[in-house]
Amino acid sequence: MGRVFREGVSEMKIEIEFKPIEKLKKKELDFMNVQRKREYGKSAMMNFRKEDKKAVFILVKDEGKVVAFGMLKPVKVEYKGKKYEILGMGRGLAIKKGREYGRLLQAARIYYMKKKDKTAVAFTDRSNLGFFEKVGFKTKRHLIKRFRYKNPKTGEIVIDNDGDGVYYEGKDKLVSKIIKGKGVAFTNADFW
Repeated sequence: MGRVFREGVSEMKIEIEFKPIEKLKKKELDFMNVQRKREYGKSAMMNFRKEDKKAVFILVKDEGKVVAFGMLKPVKVEYKGKKYEILGMGRGLAIKKGREYGRLLQAARIYYMKKKDKTAVAFTDRSNLGFFEKVGFKTKRHLIKRFRYKNPKTGEIVIDNDGDGVYYEGKDKLVSKIIKGKGVAFTNADFW
């Protein structure tokens, strides 16, 4: 999906690609790791194929060069005895700041979620909530406290209380149920 956007005298030729993890080239994976290392430090480097199985990566390109990327991956959730499959949003990074690339990435995510009619959830630092609200997501402070990772192999439960929620509500209305209800939701993914 390619489009030319004009704003003032500058011109951007934007392309948005939705790529399943198995279609990403080593060069693309290496590029994302280099960018994550620059932004967050060496500890942010990862094995995407291992951590993000079945994920769809969104690549925002300007003049053929990746300027932002992020992913959506299936996450199983159990809440009050009922099972749901949502999308975990993560790995989002605009490489060049202040040029609307992050906004375009989020618009592409929302487009994908609407098309699939799926709920999607991310956890972030409070300082990012305003941005996500501006681009069309709902937010909830301390939402991470309502989620627990349950290791599917060992049954071990991991609690992470550090993070606010960003979400898009699909037809299952899962996040509204969790916010209005009691108890916690259990996921099969420890970090996304």
